[in-house]
Amino acid sequence: MPIHTTKHYVFTYKEDSLAAKDIKKIAKIQEECFTKISNTLKVSFTEKIKYYLLESAKEIGELYGINEPINDFAVWGENKIYALYNDKIKCIGPHEDTHLISFVINTPKSNFIVEGLAMYFDEKWWGLDNDVWASYYKANNKDLSISNLLSNEEFDSLNCEITYPIAGSFVKYLINRFGVDKFIQLYQITEVPDSNDFKKIFHYTIQELESLFYQEISKVNYDLQEIKLLLEH
Repeated sequence: MPIHTTKHYVFTYKEDSLAAKDIKKIAKIQEECFTKISNTLKVSFTEKIKYYLLESAKEIGELYGINEPINDFAVWGENKIYALYNDKIKCIGPHEDTHLISFVINTPKSNFIVEGLAMYFDEKWWGLDNDVWASYYKANNKDLSISNLLSNEEFDSLNCEITYPIAGSFVKYLINRFGVDKFIQLYQITEVPDSNDFKKIFHYTIQELESLFYQEISKVNYDLQEIKLLLEH
C-alpha cells in the first residue's frame, strides 16, 4: 500500500482509492488539526501518527475487533488511527487525533470528558454547532444531567448523537469561561471527577456549572425542522 509522510503523520491508503487522489489535501487538514490541538493543549507529541485510510466501515470494524461496521477509531500506545474515507463518508479532522495527543496529558476514565474534548475541537455534529444540539436536546429532555453523564454507565447508555455534542458543548463552555489551563486540570484527574473536583478547580460544583451551562445554551437559536431532518437521515 502507498505511504505519504508529513511532519507529524504517516498516511497509508490503497492504490486508486479516493484517499490516494486526495492525500495531499487530507495531509494538509490533519497537519492543521495537529497544530491546533497541540498548541491549545500546550503539549509536545513527538512521535508520528500512523493514519490508515480505508474504504470499508466493515473492514474498520473487524480491525477494531467487532462484527459491525464503524467509521473510525484510535489506538493509544501505538499512535494509530483507522478512518473511513470514501465518496459518502470522510472521517478526517481533529477528533481521533485529539484522543492520541491529549492522552499525553492523561487518560481520563470519564468518557464524557474524553469525548467532550474531541468534540470541542470538532466543533460540529452533522454540520451543526455542538451548542445547537445541546440546546435542542436539553429543551426536549428536561432530565438530561451533566453530572450523570460523567458516569460511563450513563454516558454509554445513551446514543452518541446525544452525548457527544452535549459533551463538546460543555467542554467549550468550561474552556471559554475559565480558560484552557483550568480544563487541563480537570483532564488531569484520572478517575471520574466528582463535585468536589469541580469546586476545587472552577469554584462551582458540577450541579452549579450544569445550571449555568444550560442557562447559557438555552439562548441558542436553532431550526427545528433542520434538526428533525438530520435525525431522520
